[in-house]
Amino acid sequence: MTSTPRSTAPALKQAIAAAVFALIASLILWTNQQHVSRFFMLSPLLVHTLLETITITIFVSVFIVCWNAFGGYRSRSSVVLAVTFLSAAILGFVHAISFQGMPEFTGPSDMHKSFSAWIASRAIIALTLLGLSMNPKDPNLSQKQSDAFLMTGLVLTAVICGIIFLFPHAVPLMYSEQHGQTNFKIACEIVLILINLISAALFLKHSLKGPDQQVEDRLEIARVPLFLASWLMGISEVYFSLYAERSDVNVAIGHFLQLAAAIAIYRSMVAINIHKPYTRLATQTIEIARSASELAAQRERLHRMIDTAIDGIITVDEHQTILMINPAAAAIFGYDAEYLMGKSLTLLLPERHRAGHGGHLKKFGETGSTRRKMGSHYEDFYITGRRADGTEFPMEASIAHQLENGARIYTVIFRDITDRKIAKEKMAQYHEELSQLSAALQSIREEERKHIARELHDDLGQLLAALRMDLTLVQRAPELAAKSQSAIQSMDQLILTAITTLRRIATDLRPRALDEGGLYFALQTLQREFSHRHMIDCELIADEDQLTLDDARSTAIFRIVQESLTNVARHAEASAVTIEFEHFPDKIVFSICDNGKGIDEEDMRKSRSFGLVGMRERVKAMHGHFHVSGNAGEGTCLHVELPFSR
Repeated sequence: MTSTPRSTAPALKQAIAAAVFALIASLILWTNQQHVSRFFMLSPLLVHTLLETITITIFVSVFIVCWNAFGGYRSRSSVVLAVTFLSAAILGFVHAISFQGMPEFTGPSDMHKSFSAWIASRAIIALTLLGLSMNPKDPNLSQKQSDAFLMTGLVLTAVICGIIFLFPHAVPLMYSEQHGQTNFKIACEIVLILINLISAALFLKHSLKGPDQQVEDRLEIARVPLFLASWLMGISEVYFSLYAERSDVNVAIGHFLQLAAAIAIYRSMVAINIHKPYTRLATQTIEIARSASELAAQRERLHRMIDTAIDGIITVDEHQTILMINPAAAAIFGYDAEYLMGKSLTLLLPERHRAGHGGHLKKFGETGSTRRKMGSHYEDFYITGRRADGTEFPMEASIAHQLENGARIYTVIFRDITDRKIAKEKMAQYHEELSQLSAALQSIREEERKHIARELHDDLGQLLAALRMDLTLVQRAPELAAKSQSAIQSMDQLILTAITTLRRIATDLRPRALDEGGLYFALQTLQREFSHRHMIDCELIADEDQLTLDDARSTAIFRIVQESLTNVARHAEASAVTIEFEHFPDKIVFSICDNGKGIDEEDMRKSRSFGLVGMRERVKAMHGHFHVSGNAGEGTCLHVELPFSR
């Protein structure tokens, strides 16, 4: 058996001692009933009435305590006990007036009706105690639910009283003038004795185990007094079953035991409805005080964070009235923080934005979004603020809102980005200048290549061709020796090789096909030479009419395709390449895709990937879009879009 908690042990010992004492005292009185009965015979009506009145008064007190104490904490057990003892008090009153024989209500000495009310009253109490001894769940009830319990109990009590008074024969006979208590009444007493003893045993068991700590909504009840009450109720039923006549000492003993049981029940109800609410109230008071202390500490911590933040923080209401502003925000705008408290937010905005700002704020609050960035300038968003001296400056800001007591509160967090904006504009300017320089260098490079290629082809090429013709004439001279013939043939071969090399260099510098036949013809030549030189299948998908472009775009496209094919030959380890062009009214789109080993993101970001950088710069100079995609083992695709006019 689980050891009894230290706080329960003394009360349990006292209750067991009281139960034993009550049993012994009642036995002593019963064994000496001849002497005791002399005292009660003096005024049996007075003794019975006094004991019944005290018992009914205690029952009504139990109802008042259970019903009215701390309505906010009223548990189901409290409501059930309140209704039970109110019904028991009503039925006890009916028993008392019937027992004394009051003609206005029952007729002379109608003991059958009196015992019927008595048994009903005792049965309600016994069954209630049995239910509590089973340790049920004990949730809190609302006032509406409590009223429903009370009305149901009163209605059932009225029905029982109506049956007893109006239909007494519907209840088996409880008492007869010839034989006294009937067997049915004694059988009811025996059943009540067993129920009360079972309840006492269960209460004793729960008292030894202590309170149930596992389930929070279990019955929190003072079980020790209820153990004593059930025990006394059971013993009292024994003496009431021995009743022979109204002056019988057994009636007095039973009433004394019942009175002691009612006092024990009252004590238990005080523990449930007074001690527990006070304990809860004290616990909640401590928790509230602790929560208030923690809340105060959190608020102090929050205020310190806001005051020391380097970003500006402003809180306004729906009317744009400033409710809170931190020192950083006031310093950014050039005001004192106390001066801005209660002022309108429009004081910090340029005049051109003041009229529409309230509408924007209201619209944001109605969107359902709780926070967002403010402004729409550049990639990092900014809005414009106005300092105390009238100067305007850019701010990066975000806004959030929440509801407080039905009103919207807006909080803006911002920072001055004047330096960042200036730096970004300078960076954009530098980048634009570099792009223009790159485009100019590309143009100069192409012009230089074209000039060198023309010089090589037209001048040096012509000289080599003339030299070969002269050598051919010398070779035909008849007086030339055989040995000289061999040397001349070797020289002719070297000149031919030099001419071929010269043409290849000139073509690499500036393909004549691009100037003579256009972009389509140049790409076809590049395709054939690439396939022949590297043994890689190369397919060109294009329409000649779609590739009739100006010199700048033709040169850029040719160089991009040329560089892409060079990368394929060097790095891709591919077996096939596809060059595909699509023509649209406002742009031309083309892609170069291979089936090689692919390219990683890291390779595309390498600082020495000058080929990709050069292609990207060519496309950017023409205001186009350049994109490279590819995964390891899946090949690489280069996508380019070039607009026709910009």
